[in-house]
Amino acid sequence: MSSALRDNLPKLWKRIPNFGKNRVVRTVLSDRELMVYGGFLLLIVFLGIFGEAIAPYDYEATQYAADGTLLRAAPPSIAHPLGTTDTGQDVLSRIIIGARPTVVTGIVGGTLIITLGTLIGVSAGFFGGWVGNILMRLTDFVYGVPLIPFAIVLLAMLGFGLYTSILAIGFILWRGSARVLRSQVLQIKQRPFITAARATGMSSTMIIRRHILPNIAPMILLFFSLGIGYSIVTQAGLAFIGVSNPFLPSWGVMIRNAYTSGYADVAWWWSVPPGVLISLTVLSAFMFGRKYEEISGGSDPGEDVFVQGG
Repeated sequence: MSSALRDNLPKLWKRIPNFGKNRVVRTVLSDRELMVYGGFLLLIVFLGIFGEAIAPYDYEATQYAADGTLLRAAPPSIAHPLGTTDTGQDVLSRIIIGARPTVVTGIVGGTLIITLGTLIGVSAGFFGGWVGNILMRLTDFVYGVPLIPFAIVLLAMLGFGLYTSILAIGFILWRGSARVLRSQVLQIKQRPFITAARATGMSSTMIIRRHILPNIAPMILLFFSLGIGYSIVTQAGLAFIGVSNPFLPSWGVMIRNAYTSGYADVAWWWSVPPGVLISLTVLSAFMFGRKYEEISGGSDPGEDVFVQGG
């Protein structure tokens, strides 16, 4: 244990009780469904961070049987619980390592989507006028841009990499959150406490920070979770059609490799697990955001939805 960590342990220990007082943590711990969805997402994040340390084999290493023969598309066994690929690589190790690109895609893509969507939606709804018109016409224009062809062209220009594909996804998929958040802001800014804040001389920036954003926070979290799911599914789709880094063992690349090798129909242990994990991850992210919004009252347009920030 390092001396710095040892010195800070008492401070960290004192903060642990406050962790349970956090509003988001209290909400998650109060509902069993939220705990299940959140627990699965934490498991994927754990695999993404510590995958290399816990994977049973090197994900690129070729595996051989005891008699020295190549384990080509070998079925599940004790030594290889998810079998091997057509080149003898351990599928379980590649699944574990493949969690990292999924985590990066979900977090970075979701953050980019909700950041652009919130910035444009809140600005258009709060300021209105020519600012709102320009931002909404921009949103309409982005609605007309087809995602996959745009992503292919952008990747051809910038290179086939994970982050370039995430950029292409984020630059398009913010449009839905921007439009919905704008409509929410239009409702909130008609509330009496906004009028009172204006009367006291509070600046627009302060009103947005203290009154607007707290009231749309559950919906922001919902669209963040949707952005995570859309980013993962879209990136997996781009990987399947070959518009991605083929040397990065993401789950989408695994499905593509199983399909192009001709083993997809016989070596189910190679193609089905990454597909199932993609589906469960996207489902958990969506349901977590939807359930949290429901519990926190974000889906109720009534009076209780609004938080009158001080």
